[in-house]
Amino acid sequence: MKFIGNSSSLINWPALIEQLSTQEGRFRGNDQTDDIHHNPKVAALRKLWQRAGYEDNKAVGWFDYDCPQDIIDKFATFANVVTIGCWITSVRPGFVVPWHYDITDNETEMLEKGIIKRFTCHINKPSFGQVFLLEGEVCYDREQGDVFEWDDWQQWHGGMNMGLEPKFLFNFLGYAK
Repeated sequence: MKFIGNSSSLINWPALIEQLSTQEGRFRGNDQTDDIHHNPKVAALRKLWQRAGYEDNKAVGWFDYDCPQDIIDKFATFANVVTIGCWITSVRPGFVVPWHYDITDNETEMLEKGIIKRFTCHINKPSFGQVFLLEGEVCYDREQGDVFEWDDWQQWHGGMNMGLEPKFLFNFLGYAK
């Protein structure tokens, strides 16, 4: 994972967080019922979580939000990539996101189109107890707008929020230009 810069001069992250604060988001975690549980990779990942004891843990969960198009466009320019997709995650205080890698149903098609790059942007102001982990690296107390490029778009990662306010991350996939 490498730091590629700060995007705060381009994107008004506080305004986005304020906008998201009025939305519920899509719950993800143990109790989610959605479209991707048919994927065999998801079933295998859930078995790992079950063996580790996460299955009945009510502290496992996060919310996903859609990204506004104007922010997607600005971020793609900042990262110098062609947009594949984007989502925002929020981990509420007291919740964890267990170790996992992201799974998509259209992985084969995505890989056929080009080299996939993955980015994470810390869109909160630094706040005690908000942690993001990516295969041996820890992001903590990062400045609002700090952007990191992953070594591999499907690296294992997780996070937690032992702080007192929601943690938001902007997640972005793009094709190398």
